[in-house]
Amino acid sequence: MKILYISEVQWRAQISRKHQLVCRFPRDWHVTFASPMNLTPGENSLRLRADPDRPNVQYVSLPLPKPDSLVAPLRALTGLLSAVGKRRIRKLVAATRPDVVVTSFIWAAPAVPFVKELGIPVVYDCNDLHPDFYPSRSDEAWKAFRSLVEAADEVVASSSQLLRTCGRGVLVGNGVDLDTFAGRSPGPLPAPIAESRLSDCDDLVAYVGSLDARIDFDIIEGVLEAFEQKGRRRGLVCVGWVLETLARRKAELEKRFPTTVLFTGRKPYEELPGYLSAASVGIAPFLVNERTEAVNPNKLYMYAAMDMNVVSTPFSDEIRALSDSIFIANGPDEFAGAVMEALGDDERRRAMRDSIALPNSWDHKAREFVRILSDLAGKH
Repeated sequence: MKILYISEVQWRAQISRKHQLVCRFPRDWHVTFASPMNLTPGENSLRLRADPDRPNVQYVSLPLPKPDSLVAPLRALTGLLSAVGKRRIRKLVAATRPDVVVTSFIWAAPAVPFVKELGIPVVYDCNDLHPDFYPSRSDEAWKAFRSLVEAADEVVASSSQLLRTCGRGVLVGNGVDLDTFAGRSPGPLPAPIAESRLSDCDDLVAYVGSLDARIDFDIIEGVLEAFEQKGRRRGLVCVGWVLETLARRKAELEKRFPTTVLFTGRKPYEELPGYLSAASVGIAPFLVNERTEAVNPNKLYMYAAMDMNVVSTPFSDEIRALSDSIFIANGPDEFAGAVMEALGDDERRRAMRDSIALPNSWDHKAREFVRILSDLAGKH
């Protein structure tokens, strides 16, 4: 079977839901992974290239920038860029003749009628509230989203809230790579921790993922204030990219809490288990709002797979459904108290991998996705 997958995330730029699913497609499936150009060095090419690790996967860039609501010239060229993208997608479909087209790129919506005219089914993989990424083009983004939801033969949503927003489809949630995140393992501290002032901490808490506008920095500050109290040495390690507009807040925390917080920046995916092995609690301090209601966080399953207790705000259905297994708290004081409690709860931590991670492996999620694609291809 041949699949054309159109995504906003470039194939080799980062490990994402798309990668986790596609890498688990049957080896005899041929996948073409297409994405808009971006600023990642070495990623952009209009020539089809084969992935050296997955020879059945080819990847290519579309000759248009990734839509960026913050760049005025791109906003001014919206019509032209959409037309260019539509023509390129149509050309790619005609050249590859896929059995199914999958897209998580809402701006591919104008090309969908052409795809369907060829008798090729279309799946919208709604893995995020995509229109919210374009506040300056909100009306256009929501129009594209609604068009895609209506035109797709099937909608696959990664969270309960996204499924409700789409109004139709099936739920295939996020998961974890159980081979990579195989549980806590003894070993030396990762160099950034070992060379920092957190190297002598008795207990470490971890946050893995981007620190962006969805994160409640007041909660992070509250946790650090609690760590400053006398007693055991505790520290917070934040592994991930920090949004430029939050750099000042990050710097303030580093200045106020130099012995209890470490921001490592983005680290390679394969290094994350080392950071999580050093910590016993993982946190998800998301703001509680309409945007985060749609989030089904990969980090939840990642923490659980590494035998870590989880402390989270009650931002989504997926989190609230686990209230018997994880620590759920609101506000800086309550959250900090939950972190301190989680640090001392070894019994709950030992059950996390079996109760949360194993039922949500990427292998399981990929099988669900493959079944959907196979059924659609069989009907056309």
